[in-house]
Amino acid sequence: MMMARRHNVRLLKGFILLLSVVAAPLLTGCSPFTTYPPDGKGPLIYPWMAPGPEVMSTGLMQAHARVAPGQPLIYNLPAGISQLAWDDVQDRLGPDAQAMKPGDKIVWNLERYGINNTRAFADIGYWNNGKAVLITVSMERENIGAFKVTHVQRWYLDMSKPECQNPVFVERSGEPKPAPDPETAPEATPETSGSEGT
Repeated sequence: MMMARRHNVRLLKGFILLLSVVAAPLLTGCSPFTTYPPDGKGPLIYPWMAPGPEVMSTGLMQAHARVAPGQPLIYNLPAGISQLAWDDVQDRLGPDAQAMKPGDKIVWNLERYGINNTRAFADIGYWNNGKAVLITVSMERENIGAFKVTHVQRWYLDMSKPECQNPVFVERSGEPKPAPDPETAPEATPETSGSEGT
């Protein structure tokens, strides 16, 4: 009986070892990136949830810094991203960055981004007066730390000209609104908050 028990323990250990060897690649490197806009190969991603805004802003900042730091950082995000996510990305990019307006000729257009646990990427189309280059910014992080850029790659591809997706200029119908003309726009009146004359 003791001999049969030892044999069963060895079989169980062998089975667990075999299972761990077979399952390890499936649990680590083979899972697809979750992308936005979704490509149907992974679970849904919500761009306003962490780490989406971090990946978008890091990709835009690094592409700008490495490819054309002398140009203004005028950025565009994919369609369907909420105003909340646009505001979060703007805060991370800082006051020198500007969201795209209709008619802008130099644009850093975030085509898509993807996240897979501790790895991420952002594909950014850099448009300068009708000429474009695609930049892929690859990033990694340890556990829940900040993403750090590991690689930047340029691709020379034919791409579609970006359409302004800034919620400020896109109506509910999905058609871009024209940029407001500062000369014909009504003058803003200052708002007051709180009580006066206390």
